[in-house]
Amino acid sequence: MTRRPATHREPVTPEIPHNPPPGYPAELTEQAYLDDATPVVFRAIAPADAPALERLFYRLSPTSVYLRFFAPLARPTQAMLMRLSNVDYTDRLALVAVIDGEIVGVARYDRLAAIAPAGLNVDPAEAEAAVLVEDRWQGKGIATRLLWRLSAAAAARGVTTFTGSILAENRAMVGLLHVMGEAVEMRLAGTEYEVRLRLARLTEPHEPPAPPTGDERR
Repeated sequence: MTRRPATHREPVTPEIPHNPPPGYPAELTEQAYLDDATPVVFRAIAPADAPALERLFYRLSPTSVYLRFFAPLARPTQAMLMRLSNVDYTDRLALVAVIDGEIVGVARYDRLAAIAPAGLNVDPAEAEAAVLVEDRWQGKGIATRLLWRLSAAAAARGVTTFTGSILAENRAMVGLLHVMGEAVEMRLAGTEYEVRLRLARLTEPHEPPAPPTGDERR
């Protein structure tokens, strides 16, 4: 289905999720625009987003599911949806990209100290990160925008480095990391890249300004 031309789209107002939990970082809510002027809201995830995450999952291709979870996954369990939508906004944080009222992308980090087995010595300034974008919205800069905003929020919470693993066949993510230059360290280990992203070295990506309103176009 072809979307209407961007000039026919009216800007929308960012909204805080219904009944946000205590400590919800409303300051991370932001209205932005894709290169084609499609409006997108970036905000922190909330428990009420679990149904939207489930809808997002069923819109993903099997390939996107495999590249994100490293295994085929027929359906998300309720426990999985609850874990992904419930974060503490400090040691665990997830940001979502919302277009036309639906979540189309998610970026998250989990501080290693919060998820490591008891007794394991880890750097409290390091966190494991991951990004996922719905197939139809891939290649439009959403992953880059999500990762930048997540990095800024993480740095404000004392995180200095993102770590993670990506499958070598995940060409889109490998390409995204390569353009980040010296901020990224990648090492191929078998079929996976081990990645370290130094947040202090990231450069803020260019983002298009808001499109003119109807009055401004006249």
